[in-house]
Amino acid sequence: MRLLVCLDFDGTLAELDPDPYAVRIHPDAEVAIRRLAAIPETEVAILTGRHIEGIKQVLPADLPVTLIGSHGAEPGPLLGKEDQNYLDHIENQLKTFATDGAYVEVKPYQRVLHVAKVQNPDTAQAILAAADTIDTHGRPKTHGHNVVEFSAVEITKGTWLNAYKQAFDRTIFAGDDDTDEHAMAVLDDTDLGIKVGTKPSRATRRVPDVDAMAQLLTQLADEREAWSATR
Repeated sequence: MRLLVCLDFDGTLAELDPDPYAVRIHPDAEVAIRRLAAIPETEVAILTGRHIEGIKQVLPADLPVTLIGSHGAEPGPLLGKEDQNYLDHIENQLKTFATDGAYVEVKPYQRVLHVAKVQNPDTAQAILAAADTIDTHGRPKTHGHNVVEFSAVEITKGTWLNAYKQAFDRTIFAGDDDTDEHAMAVLDDTDLGIKVGTKPSRATRRVPDVDAMAQLLTQLADEREAWSATR
């Protein structure tokens, strides 16, 4: 049985932090991922909203996973001039809201306004609300943990996972944020969706936090190794 274990990173494998580059993968989750990746017919993918160069900065260089960044867009298509002009336009507008600790992140296919470092919660929400009024001209806009993201491409975690999972018999997907629901939506009856935390979800299983997710991955590695030994 070919198994795909597809995992979000922030809030799933690592705790959330106002400084996105201060986090590290949970040590037990790392061990479990290494064990899973060593089992025949098993692939582990990290499907993250971070761009690939960004996720590489917080992961061990030798971690045996498939890295998919920018919500499934990266690695992906080259942007046309119209797409790049749109991102430049969005970036310029977002910079007008980058006050009180808010800042703009530049990714290959998206521009993101972060407010996690804004000390006053009301101010942070006001900044997000103001940025939310930017006209996207029909292009995707996504809300997440203390962020609003504007994308030049119509690619989501769901569109990527739906195509990639066709090579496997079963898929396990785990995530904590609203953007992960796009991936949950493409899971079949034989697949397993795992929600980390308390947000509403269509997932069939839920764990409370990153520690519990690491324990679940350890259990999965135990079971998958036992399955492999009987083949």
